[in-house]
Amino acid sequence: MIKPKYKWNININQNKISEELTQSLKLTPIIKKVLESKQITTEEEIKAIISQSHIEHDPTLMSDMSKAVERINLAIDRKERILVYGDYDADGVTSTTIMVQTLKQLGGEVGWYIPNRFSEGYGPNKAAFTNAAEENVSLIITVDNGIQGHEEISLAQDLGIDVIVTDHHEIGETLPNAYAIVHPMHPGYDYPFQYLCGAGVAYKLSQLLIDNPPSYFKALVAIGTIADLVSMTNENRTLVSKGLQVLNECCPIPIQAILNQAGFKDEITEETIGFIIGPRLNAVGRLEDASLAAELLMTEEEEEALFLAEQVEHFNSERKDIVASISQEAEAIAQAQVDEGALFLLIAQPNWHEGVLGIVASRIVETYHLPTIILNIDEANGYAKGSARSIEQISMFEILNEHAELISKFGGHHMAAGMTLPVDNVNKLRLQLNQTMQMKVKQISLEPRKNIEAEIDESEITLDNIKDIQRLRPFGTDFSAPCFKLTDILVNSAKGIGQEKRHLKLVLGSNHFQGLFWQNGGLASALGESQHIDLIGSLQINEWNGHQSPQIIINDLASNKTQILDYRSKNKSLNLVADEPSVANIINEHEEKKNDRDYLYGEVIENNYDKIILKSLPHDIENLKKTLNQLSNTQIYLVLEHQQSVYFDGLPKEKDFKNCYKALYMKETVNLEKEGMYLAQHLNIKPHTLKFILRVFLELDFIRSDKGTVHINKNSVRKDISSSTLYQARKRRIEVEQLLLYEDFDKLKKWIEAELKAT
Repeated sequence: MIKPKYKWNININQNKISEELTQSLKLTPIIKKVLESKQITTEEEIKAIISQSHIEHDPTLMSDMSKAVERINLAIDRKERILVYGDYDADGVTSTTIMVQTLKQLGGEVGWYIPNRFSEGYGPNKAAFTNAAEENVSLIITVDNGIQGHEEISLAQDLGIDVIVTDHHEIGETLPNAYAIVHPMHPGYDYPFQYLCGAGVAYKLSQLLIDNPPSYFKALVAIGTIADLVSMTNENRTLVSKGLQVLNECCPIPIQAILNQAGFKDEITEETIGFIIGPRLNAVGRLEDASLAAELLMTEEEEEALFLAEQVEHFNSERKDIVASISQEAEAIAQAQVDEGALFLLIAQPNWHEGVLGIVASRIVETYHLPTIILNIDEANGYAKGSARSIEQISMFEILNEHAELISKFGGHHMAAGMTLPVDNVNKLRLQLNQTMQMKVKQISLEPRKNIEAEIDESEITLDNIKDIQRLRPFGTDFSAPCFKLTDILVNSAKGIGQEKRHLKLVLGSNHFQGLFWQNGGLASALGESQHIDLIGSLQINEWNGHQSPQIIINDLASNKTQILDYRSKNKSLNLVADEPSVANIINEHEEKKNDRDYLYGEVIENNYDKIILKSLPHDIENLKKTLNQLSNTQIYLVLEHQQSVYFDGLPKEKDFKNCYKALYMKETVNLEKEGMYLAQHLNIKPHTLKFILRVFLELDFIRSDKGTVHINKNSVRKDISSSTLYQARKRRIEVEQLLLYEDFDKLKKWIEAELKAT
């Protein structure tokens, strides 16, 4: 039995796509399943997805847009100094690039500034605005920030600087006193789509400032949208689709430089942005000043782009190393807290790099499925600062707000937050958060969940169906790649791959398609050949040497059945710790028990074990049956160690016994050391067969043995050879070997399964 990591929830939508609409739009069965599971069932909704119809809203509908355009054009005409004030993440540097290049195209005198994550933090700051005033800046345009900068913006206005805020983050109870606020969620306006990213808002403003903004801007919007994890619906789908088209048709110099450094040469998709481009742009701001990333995006020179991309790649490599190091330390602490019963993990250590703590927190949440805070302790200044990540069932913002008196500063949303607090409050906060969680778990389950679009059959895993699903791209937040469930699928083979065999590769089903389960290589030992499992995952096309084949990227797998795993071959090593509490060893009566988890065949197994190792070859089938009859919902490992096999020698034939007895009777006395080999040759049998016959004769009192000399007992009582216990033991041993060592595994597996069901 393999337990799933998640609870699998199949999306069930009562609203179905009509047969008429299915026919008119030529929807394939698998596309129909996916759309219905995502509650996309009307003609308008379906066409917006499958036909990639372009939804782009009129930018003039956004708040204060005309006011912002008028003020910017005035600044251009007056040759005022303009400052674009950005942010240090991928959305921030892409929106900064869009706005700066728009103003330059208008001939503006423009500079840009991105605050330092560590010394200045997120959003506007008074020192930067004061410096801007000293440099005669008269207009500041914020991108991807500003909506919470009330005090800083008021200061700028007092200093004679007008501030135009362009932002997409949550609006507080009051608005800042800015000259104009360009925001899709502005309460005084009714922009049709509220979930643009910062780069998307900057692009909408650019559309009103210049005719036909450069196609590069579309690529930048796609990067900002995907990297910032905003909703992949409505207008964002159009912006991302157009951006991906630009990236593939004529990849801009800076982005191509990033991809070259990463060694990426394939089609650019939303996954390319999410896993390659976005993390690299983010890495710079996580470790140092994000200005380097913005400089790269703004350059038009190949040589400079190459130079800057090399530096970005260096930061990304460094970021990976730092994350790996901190994650290893954090996981050890997390495990200790879990062992003590913690329901909220708060992990704090000195000398941890603050820029990567959000990534580390995400990894801990992925492993333990508990809300997590990771903090760096600044002992010199007496404060701890870091990031938090949550699970679906717990709002991080709400639970931190319940203990706000212990936290100096925090901000965030349902799934994530950042915070600063005094070092003295760290343990108090950990205690209180766990007390709060103890109350919450009385009302809600913390069991991690995965949503599934549909259950499919192996026959539906085809290249045509996968290509059909890809027509629904781009996937992202609120429109994820469909996750499918496969039930009772055959595992043909399982092995660990990659460095240290961290990942699991399966060959599945009658069509032998490939399954990959990242970071789960350890399951290979639990998934022997000819096993059946349930799994969930997303479908992809695997391309290798020009050949395409279907594959599934596994999110989770399970088996509710007893698994029978074949480790009889000397080429297979069982990497199980035999003294684990969950493992029991079954041995035969000639072996010595080493602990209370060792059982003889046929003995009552007193506890429930997750894994049963049939370590030794049993001496008879009946005791094996008694053992199997006790087992259910476990993993049975067939090791079946033995010193030698007698199966191929078999039982001596009846004539061999008769001929041997006749020869001994005629000779009366035989010295085995001198005459044994001659006797075996005379009888045309192997020496060890002769030894077995003589042992049977000895047991039946047909002969006597004295120091290697055999004497015939002419007065012995006539007995049937089959009455010998040695004969019967050998007969049973041959039956055991035939079934357990030399039978086809599929047949052996079915036999064991039948015995398990006998209970």
